[in-house]
Parts: sequence; C-alpha cells; structure tokens
Amino acid sequence: MTDEPSSDAVTITLAAKGDGQAAVTLGALAISDQPPNLQPPRSPLLDAIDNHGGRLPLPYGHGHCLTARSSNTIIGMLYATPPIRWLQSQPTNQRARLAQALVEIELLAVAEPYRNRGTGTALLEAAEHTARTAGTHLALAKIRTGAFPTMRWYRRRGYTIAAQGEPIIFRTHQGFTSCDDGSDGYQLAVKTLQPGTSIRRGTARGTTYLIAERP
Repeated sequence: MTDEPSSDAVTITLAAKGDGQAAVTLGALAISDQPPNLQPPRSPLLDAIDNHGGRLPLPYGHGHCLTARSSNTIIGMLYATPPIRWLQSQPTNQRARLAQALVEIELLAVAEPYRNRGTGTALLEAAEHTARTAGTHLALAKIRTGAFPTMRWYRRRGYTIAAQGEPIIFRTHQGFTSCDDGSDGYQLAVKTLQPGTSIRRGTARGTTYLIAERP
C-alpha cells in the first residue's frame, strides 16, 4: 500500500447495500499477492454488506466497511471491526465495554489503477475519525508478516509496528491489559487516537513490548 495525495475526486462513504461483491473482491488484495477473483464466492462479509450496507452488526459492537468511489466506481475499501478474537478471550461481563477500546483495520485495499493518489490514506483517515469520535483509544492494523512496503506505509501515517509476537499494553477501565498478533502470519501496527497518549517500546525480563501511555 503506497499512495500520495491527489486532486482526483474520490468520495469516501459507508458501503451501500449491494456493494458486497465489489468490496470483497477488492478486500482480497489485502490478503493475497494474487489478482482477486472477479466473481468471489459468497462469504459472510459479502452477504453482510449486501444485507446491511457498511454498518455491520457483530457479537460486540459493529464493523464498518468504507468504500472509496470515483465516478460511481468502487476503487478502494476498508473494513474496520472490534478485535473479536481478543474480546472473546476477555471476561464475558467486560466485553461490551472493551469493544470500544480498540478498532482493528482488518482489510484495506485500493484497485491497482488508482494507487498512489491518496485513496488509501483517505480511507484510513476516515476510519480513524469514526473510531476517534466514538471514543476508541487505539487503532490496530493487521499487516502480513514480511510486507515491508505496507509497514513503511503505516509508519508514515503515525503507526508503530509491533514485532512478531510483541504484546501491546494499554489501559482500560479495568486496568492494564494487552493484545498481540496471535501468531497467525500477521503483525500489528498501532496508533493512538486520543490526545495526550503516546506509544513507546519497553523491555522487561529480556523481552520487548509496546505500551500506550500518557506522559
């Protein structure tokens, strides 16, 4: 993912009902080096977008699918969600509140002919704004391990890249907690969304961690 600002007219909106195929086809670019299947099989995300549009009901909160449009053509997509797997590992009575602590950028992709025009940046900034307004503290982006150009792209936009397996520690109403990449072939990039909080790297017992804290 690399892009720079452009004057081309691109509109960022929530996906509309019926946008599922276009959004999921683009989303495949974020998880594979191969060209996407132009007729992707039905999937839960595709069906959810077709039925609900861009605000998708989830077990904890909502996911949001944003689309970038140029001349009514969907040229980019972003899917952001509460970190469901992490939430499922938390105490049941805390999950609803913790769903607002983090937003995870699950998918972010721009069609090849429209890259290097600022579309990816616009999608990311829109997702961050939505999460920030909702009171979310941290944004996490999933990056395939070894995808160094993508890591550089996120760094230029204020994210800190966690090493494989490196925990990210942050404060909630219940005290400090942490999350990591789950050893699933991805690394996490993290950015604070609320003023007065920063990310730093620390060391304890010979291992490193990232921590979100106020000075």
